[in-house]
Amino acid sequence: MKKSILTLAIAGVLASSAFSQGLIAFSGGISASTRISTNSVVGGPATGRASSVAGTFYMALFASAANTSINGNTAAISGTNANYVFNNLAGWTLVGIATNTTTAGGFVAASQGTSDASQAALNGDGSLSVSSVAGGANAQIVAVAWSATIGSTLTSLEQWYNSGSPSTFGLIGQSAISGALTLGNGALVGTPQAFGPSPSTPGFLIGGVTPTPEPGTLALCALGGASMLLFRRKK
Repeated sequence: MKKSILTLAIAGVLASSAFSQGLIAFSGGISASTRISTNSVVGGPATGRASSVAGTFYMALFASAANTSINGNTAAISGTNANYVFNNLAGWTLVGIATNTTTAGGFVAASQGTSDASQAALNGDGSLSVSSVAGGANAQIVAVAWSATIGSTLTSLEQWYNSGSPSTFGLIGQSAISGALTLGNGALVGTPQAFGPSPSTPGFLIGGVTPTPEPGTLALCALGGASMLLFRRKK
C-alpha cells in the first residue's frame, strides 16, 4: 500500500512538472569564464572586464526549444552584426533582464517576463521561468548585453540599433548559442546555470558601435572644409 502511494506521488510530481515552466538561473561572475568583457576594437581581443559600477550594463536572456542557431550562426558576436537575436525573434522567447553588479564583468537577473511591458519579479530562489519550455525539457539559450547609455529596456536597444544612425555611442554584444540545456522543474530536475561549462554558454565580449553622422551633419562638415580652403586661398 505504502509503495503504491509513493509510486503515485512520484508519478504525480513527474506529470505536473512535465507541464510546468522550465527554470533557469541567470547570473555571472562566479568564475572568470562566465563574465562579460569589453574590447576597444570590435572583433579584437578583450581589453578588460565590463564595468564594476552597478547599473552600467543590461543583458537580456532568450530561450528556444527548437532553434540551435541564428541565421546559421552559433558563435558570439559584438558591434555591428546581422545576427542579433532581437532582430531574429522567430522561435525565441525573452526569459528575463539582468544588470551588471559590482564584480567586474558580473551580472545578475533583475526581472523576468515575455516583454518589456510585462516584466515580473524573480522566483523565490532567484531563478527565471521559461514560459515556452516545460521543466525537464531541453532548450538553447542566448544572451545579448548592451551599455546603459543606450537605455534600460530591450525596446530601447532595438530602436537605437535599428535607427540607421545611432545618436549615442554604445557597446553591444551577444553570447554564443548554448547546447541543449535541460531546464529545472522545481522538483527532481535541478535548475541549471545559463552561464558556465557546456552546454551552458560562456562569457562574451561587447564591442562599440559609433554613431553615424546625419546627412545634414556631413554636409555641414563638407561646407566647413570648403570654407577653410577658400579662406586659405584668399590669404
